Amino acid sequence: MVTRTRQIEFPVRANSFRPDLESLPPSASRPRLFACGLALLLFIVPSCKPKATQILLGPSQALTAVLAEEAASFSGTKKQIALITHDASWGPPSTVEQALVHLLKKQGHAVAIVKAANIGNPMLSGAVGLKAADFFEALEKSAGSGALISLVGAPLLTPDDTARLTRDHTPVLVVATAQVGDKIGVRGDPLQLARLLESQAIQLAIIDGGSAANGSGKTNSERERFDQNYRILRRPQ
Repeated sequence: MVTRTRQIEFPVRANSFRPDLESLPPSASRPRLFACGLALLLFIVPSCKPKATQILLGPSQALTAVLAEEAASFSGTKKQIALITHDASWGPPSTVEQALVHLLKKQGHAVAIVKAANIGNPMLSGAVGLKAADFFEALEKSAGSGALISLVGAPLLTPDDTARLTRDHTPVLVVATAQVGDKIGVRGDPLQLARLLESQAIQLAIIDGGSAANGSGKTNSERERFDQNYRILRRPQ
């Protein structure tokens, strides 16, 4: 027996396709919106005029300037500044690291990267941050320096680790912000930072949380721009 099939042709209209994002479920529309936003950002940033570019880069420049100022204050007459940075798994040095090294050298300081730390992968499970062993290694190598700056957040210290610290160790300044220039930063838990400051494991921490109310609305100084985007935590006197 032979079965015959009949081909049916459907008319095709040559209308342009216009996706209705509102009709899509949230899980489907969100990636599309993100992709559109990213494409728009990549288009806008290169075409920014100098003034607009300055506004976009302002917070990072202010962070660099104030961090260098604070490091110089802690360093005093010592002209050696030590840095803890991320290792190659996080890519090349951040724009803040490059600018900071340049600025410190311009001010007459010698800069040494005493530890390029493996701080983990935020996309995978496990702790992300500066391991105690890496921190102690950096402290040992920075002996005699005026200040030790961690661009990868606060050290992950237990009470036993903290007890190992001597009171006269190199002053430690920590950048614990969500973004460090063009790199993702390692934010710190406020309670953890408070404990580290109280125990004098670190002497200063920079975190997110500035406010426009901290400035006059003008960005005529790096410190004012810094105050609009960041906060400095210190040990209470």
